Amino acid sequence: MSFLDRLRQVGEPTFDKQRAVMTIVTAAILADGEVSDDEVRRLRGMCALSPIFSHNSGDQDTEVIKFAVSVNGQSGERALGMAAASLSQTLRQTAFAFSCDMLLADGVVNEGEKQFIAGLAKALGIDEATADAVILTTLIRNYTA
Repeated sequence: MSFLDRLRQVGEPTFDKQRAVMTIVTAAILADGEVSDDEVRRLRGMCALSPIFSHNSGDQDTEVIKFAVSVNGQSGERALGMAAASLSQTLRQTAFAFSCDMLLADGVVNEGEKQFIAGLAKALGIDEATADAVILTTLIRNYTA
């Protein structure tokens, strides 16, 4: 291993399951380039209700969110791969479901969201039937009419 390779490894982020899930979910939120107040509320709600984050204080959740925003900003699409690699297939499905919750909160799927969700499912190794079931369930939960 060369000196430059060792330097790159030192700068690589370290993922635990909280950081990995949050990095994937945050990538979904950032996909449209904007973070709405509603998305922040939903993200906080996710932390409050998920067993993955249940032992965290609000400050600890904030630190995990900051890590995820930072790693997405620094590593871009590569962040998804690094985060996914540190999760079991089951937790990849969980991260996918949480991401769908964030993207589909308005009960509508636009073309950009469709493309992002399809790419995310592929990046996380989620089969088409599972992805379709998660998306449909998320849409049903978020219908307003």
